[in-house]
Amino acid sequence: MPDRLRHAIADLHVHTALSPCASDEMTPPAIVEAALARGLDMIAVCDHNSARNVAAVQEAAGGRMTVLAGIEISSAEEVHVVGLFPDAAAAEAAGAEIAPSLPEAGDDYAAFFGEQPVMAADGRVVGTETAALAFATSLELDAVVELIKRHGGLAIAAHIDRKAFSVLSQLGFFPEETGFDAVEITRFTDDDSPRMAGFRALGLPMTSSSDGHYLDDIGSAISDLTVEQPSFVELALAFAGAEGRAVGRA
Repeated sequence: MPDRLRHAIADLHVHTALSPCASDEMTPPAIVEAALARGLDMIAVCDHNSARNVAAVQEAAGGRMTVLAGIEISSAEEVHVVGLFPDAAAAEAAGAEIAPSLPEAGDDYAAFFGEQPVMAADGRVVGTETAALAFATSLELDAVVELIKRHGGLAIAAHIDRKAFSVLSQLGFFPEETGFDAVEITRFTDDDSPRMAGFRALGLPMTSSSDGHYLDDIGSAISDLTVEQPSFVELALAFAGAEGRAVGRA
């Protein structure tokens, strides 16, 4: 490994309480403290179909660790795609395009799916998201990936080894022409699993992330990055395998 590079440990798929399926304990300060306690150098905040809590988690981190801006977008086919963006502004701009493709949360929505609190860096609730984030958008998969790229982001096929809400479960095949930058494998598939040969054959970088909905989830699956520093730019270079950089499951 070149002297300028080092290992960085990242969990690139963490939800806040804004995601209706996540625990109320997933506040910005609690997420940051849990990530630091587990020795992570970088996390990515990827709420369902929204980036409205990203900036709060970044502020809560206060430079103690890197917090990437992300969204887990659900396509019309109910394929989940993790989009990682250069900054919170880019993620929020992407989120503003996604919102009109979702129905409004009706009167009984919160009782069934849970609340969708928008938070400040100290964990205070400062608003509520009214779009039904638990639902699939009306955007087809190709349009989802195109939206991510248009806002300068990286598109990761989320949890492709899952039996639901993955590219393979929903489509039955992997669309190479769609333009994914990487694939995500859950902690439930071991490196010696027979399925891994098929995932490696896709020829894309493989990440491993917690998809954390609870504090105890954070860091339960991690990616090992070989980079100059934990940042969006370096992650993009690692996905490209530039000058010795790399990404893999830890």
